[in-house]
Amino acid sequence: MEPQFKTNKWQIITKFAIVYSLIVIGFGLILYIFSLTMKAGWVSGLVSLAALFGSINYGILAHRNQNLNGFISYGQSLGIGLLISLVAGVILALYQLVFNLYIAPEMATNMLNEAKRQLIESNASEEEMQTTINIFKKMSEPLYIVFGGIAGSFVLGLIASLIISAFTKKEDPDAAYKNL
Repeated sequence: MEPQFKTNKWQIITKFAIVYSLIVIGFGLILYIFSLTMKAGWVSGLVSLAALFGSINYGILAHRNQNLNGFISYGQSLGIGLLISLVAGVILALYQLVFNLYIAPEMATNMLNEAKRQLIESNASEEEMQTTINIFKKMSEPLYIVFGGIAGSFVLGLIASLIISAFTKKEDPDAAYKNL
């Protein structure tokens, strides 16, 4: 019989955070290369959400089956999912910062111009336009990109983990006897 190698919890977390990040980054780069970023809208969000749910689900199952003998509590499952989303959030936030500053610095200006165009078409007042522009400029600052990206990923990861953990938990039936 071949020896069984257990993977470290952090190896699993990192692996699935990187998988999720690469899917989101790859899809985003494809949209950027083909000039579809502004048109993708909900499709981009759907791909990102599917990648998040998939990576958290498979990460939890990998940890449960490889490290915990096929059993995992709801809390352990939730914790793994949150850690995957947090690590992925850091990776994606740093990538977004590099992307906005070095790869496509014109993207923010293009998005601002598009927002202005939409505000003009909707007959927004000058005050509404100025408020929206100020918010957009604030959200384009590097510090906001990093912390906003991490916080956003964490919140979405929390929601996904809460849902997925309900289905992936598998309590050890012998746990009650082991504590006696």
